[in-house]
Amino acid sequence: MSDMSFHLGEGSVRIEFDEGLYPKDAIYGAAYVFIDRCWVHLDRAGDRRIQVTLKAKKPGADTQAFAGEFQNELLGQAWRLRIVEENKKLVEAITARALGGAAGPPGLDELLAMDIGEETAFEDPLGIAMSWEEKYKKKGKGEAAKAEGDASADVSGGEKA
Repeated sequence: MSDMSFHLGEGSVRIEFDEGLYPKDAIYGAAYVFIDRCWVHLDRAGDRRIQVTLKAKKPGADTQAFAGEFQNELLGQAWRLRIVEENKKLVEAITARALGGAAGPPGLDELLAMDIGEETAFEDPLGIAMSWEEKYKKKGKGEAAKAEGDASADVSGGEKA
């Protein structure tokens, strides 16, 4: 025996059922699906009874079809809520991993925590901070010979005189 009753009116349908039959969020979700086609009114019909009234926005709508569609939507919403509840831990784990990856690679915290003050801000112990002009400037004849001598000294391991 179904604990759901329908009352068809002119351009509207009233559906009553026990509030323990479906979760409240499923009822709200099903009602939301109908707000583009119907005026939706939720109310209490009595002790532990819910009443949903669907009134068609356009004349000539099939209110009996609305009643059947609403019942199907209630079932669908209840099932979706159950699936969400069962997969809540998995969704939280995936979300945490995705947001954790957006924070950057491991070790970024140590880099951000480094104390960089005015005295250490412009240090360049590896000599990698040089301007484009310094790196690619044209060398004169004397500087070119000196640069070649420095390069051969580096290769042989000693200095040329």
